Amino acid sequence: MNRQQGLWILTLIIFSTFVQARDLGSFGETFAIDEENLLSVITAKLDKLGQSNELEIHKKRIQAKMIARLQRPLEVEGLIRTKTPRIFSYDPSITVPYDLKDHRQKVFFKAGSQVNPLDTHSLRYALLFIDGDDKEQLNWAINHKTKTKIILVKGSPFALMKEHKVSLFFDQGGTLVRKFGIQQVPARITQEEKHLKIEEVLPDVPDEGGIS
Repeated sequence: MNRQQGLWILTLIIFSTFVQARDLGSFGETFAIDEENLLSVITAKLDKLGQSNELEIHKKRIQAKMIARLQRPLEVEGLIRTKTPRIFSYDPSITVPYDLKDHRQKVFFKAGSQVNPLDTHSLRYALLFIDGDDKEQLNWAINHKTKTKIILVKGSPFALMKEHKVSLFFDQGGTLVRKFGIQQVPARITQEEKHLKIEEVLPDVPDEGGIS
């Protein structure tokens, strides 16, 4: 490994340490920012880490954590297994904050206009949100009769895809469930005219078929 590659690896280690807010210890001497050039400090630390083999140890540790997180992302918090089924709708319309123009500077949506994406792009698949660790929910989603996209809020997507030969997605950080107001899973989203129909259902409820 050359010096440049080493610098990038050490920078990754330092950044990863800060992000995770964990104390992995100090390596060598530390200096006030105004006393030492940052690059010199990194270079000195790199030399010491390389000599003690700790750089390789930390690199492998970070790689292992990254692989584990990919194999099993953090579950979406705040969700429960459906106890009381409910149905509600979601209006995807947005208010355009400023004039939208094409490449010829012609305005096609004025600021303040109400735009509904479903006017031009329909939802062709049912979106199924499930806990991948719950076998009932998983079977409910896999055996769905209509075209679907299965989105996990918990579980190991790669392991499940390999086992069941299906495509799976994961709602990283719960962005989608928060956007649509989902509180229970399994949940199903389909299009109903110009709105989205959201159903929090029991996993033993059969697919009633069809989406708009």
